[in-house]
Amino acid sequence: MNYSQSIPLYVALLIILIPLVAVGFYYIQLKKSEELWKFALEGAGDGVWDWDIHNDVANFSSQYKDMFGFNDIDINTSIKEWNNRIHPEDALSMTKAIDSYLSGKSDKYVHEHRVICKDKSIKWVLSRGMIVKRDKHGKPLRMVGTHTDITARKLLETRLENLAHFDALSNVPNRTLFNDRLKLALSYAKRERKMLAVMFIDLDLFKEINDLYGHETGDIVLKKVSRQLVSCVRESDTVARMGGDEFVILLPIIDSEEDAISVAHKIIESVAQPIKVEKTHLHVTCSIGIAVYPHHGKDEKLLVINADMAMYQAKKSGKNQAKFFEEAMLQ
Repeated sequence: MNYSQSIPLYVALLIILIPLVAVGFYYIQLKKSEELWKFALEGAGDGVWDWDIHNDVANFSSQYKDMFGFNDIDINTSIKEWNNRIHPEDALSMTKAIDSYLSGKSDKYVHEHRVICKDKSIKWVLSRGMIVKRDKHGKPLRMVGTHTDITARKLLETRLENLAHFDALSNVPNRTLFNDRLKLALSYAKRERKMLAVMFIDLDLFKEINDLYGHETGDIVLKKVSRQLVSCVRESDTVARMGGDEFVILLPIIDSEEDAISVAHKIIESVAQPIKVEKTHLHVTCSIGIAVYPHHGKDEKLLVINADMAMYQAKKSGKNQAKFFEEAMLQ
């Protein structure tokens, strides 16, 4: 008797169909699981991305597109095109973070960077992702993740940093930031055997203006003098307000003392220009003391003290001038 003929047809069909149904059910559940996962992430306000690493194709959720002002017409699935929207200053560090995760050097991918939106505005995002599929050799094939908008937090951090390191009135660095920059510049100057200069500046006649016209006018004068000082130096230099009408300037690299006195003369000429406040033209001048490393001090504190001492000597000698520190000033 033929054994195969003894098996009823419906049993044979069940033997064939049951595995197919099981596989189909598995893929339905998997698809449903992915949809639920993406729904949960988008419900948290995050934009979801799904990157097919092997084919370099990426899919982005509606929330992701909306976050940056794009619609489906604007979207290209190439991950390279999306990477082009990363702010140029952040692109390298983001690439390094992803490569480090994909190669196994780091156990997670988390990175903060800026994204250029459709309207050319900038948003900060917290990008997180994980590998969800590998080939039989362990090579990453698929990565999914989210972008969280952290722009508000970044703006708050910037404001707090400004409060901690910048003068609220003049918006130039304060004493704390100046000291930090002087410390770094001095370390470099010692290592490379370079010269640097510290200039201590005090306004002449400012007290008279403050007493005669009031503090609001005095504040306007300080703001305008701050801008004048900044315009007289290089971007690499630092203008800082120490308080009241006292300022300090750091020239982190100079070739000679002549470089410092040249900047000082430029400042004296600029500050002496009339300052218009409403219909009144006000006049202030400044006295400047200069201390140069290594001739006038080997550490931050001594350089500032000696520049301050030279400034007082300039004031005593007639104001509206600059003087270098000299050992005779200690007597």
